[in-house]
Amino acid sequence: MPLFSKKIVPTDITASIEKATNSSVTELDWALVFQICDSVNSTDLGAKEARKLLQKKMISSDPKTQVLALEILNSLAENCTAKFQSQLAAKSFSEDLYHLASSKTTDDRVHGKLAQCLETWNRQFGTDTNFGGIRRAYDVMMNVGVTPTQKRTSQRFRQPSLPREPPKPVDVKGDIELALNSAQLFSQTLSFTDPTVEDISKNELIQEFYNNCKQAQQTLASHLEICEDSNDISYLINANNELLSCFKSYDEMLEQHAVSEATVNSQSLHNRSTRNDEQQQQQQQQQQQHEELVSTSSSSSAAPPQHLYQPRNTLLPPPLTPQRMHNE
Repeated sequence: MPLFSKKIVPTDITASIEKATNSSVTELDWALVFQICDSVNSTDLGAKEARKLLQKKMISSDPKTQVLALEILNSLAENCTAKFQSQLAAKSFSEDLYHLASSKTTDDRVHGKLAQCLETWNRQFGTDTNFGGIRRAYDVMMNVGVTPTQKRTSQRFRQPSLPREPPKPVDVKGDIELALNSAQLFSQTLSFTDPTVEDISKNELIQEFYNNCKQAQQTLASHLEICEDSNDISYLINANNELLSCFKSYDEMLEQHAVSEATVNSQSLHNRSTRNDEQQQQQQQQQQQHEELVSTSSSSSAAPPQHLYQPRNTLLPPPLTPQRMHNE
């Protein structure tokens, strides 16, 4: 049976999941997981596409791939509430969960990660009859004796290494607060800027806040790779979502500026063309008037001269008559 039905065409979600669950990776790429969550939230069929592929990865024969798939499933359930949570109630998915939880051949690392996921999902949906499959898988897991405290997956499949210096203490909550503050400053600065008037890519203050948010996102991703506290993970993901929202607004404003600039250039070109047309029309009118004047002048020179002199009316003496001559 094909992985995708005819109604679902594989998208970049499939490619991202394949990359994130590849057996060659040593730890989960959280930046890629955030990208998958964002893609699922922005599409109609992305949730089903992601669930079907992750379901296949979840029951594969490679424990490393299985653990990574369960981790991504849990992230999608937390960050894509409206889009993805209904996929956890799918019949085939519930059946695979039950088989994975009850099978004695399931790898211990997979059992440990599955126990964490089932505990979270059961706490969220345990009272909803639509998620009865999750409840059954959770009950089986508890009866087997596997609990979420068996966090073998925290090893991230690293090879044994020589002892190293103790890691420096990390301030997860402080970094979360810093990320939220950076997102707030960035968002407020963007809200006071008109992208149709100013190119935000050349605004030094906006670029400074943008870079601060990018650095904060990298810090959050590094915490997520090693964090095991469910509350901290939730706060880290929420803070990252705030940063993603700012980046989305930033990209939209860049697009608005490009459209506005193209519109202005088009209008300027149109006005220039209109002026050229008017000048050309004016020149044609002047040329036509000149030709008419030349034609009139030529007609006047070709006509025969007209004598304007007319003699005055003069009184002449009456002619001599024969009678007058006889008298004389």
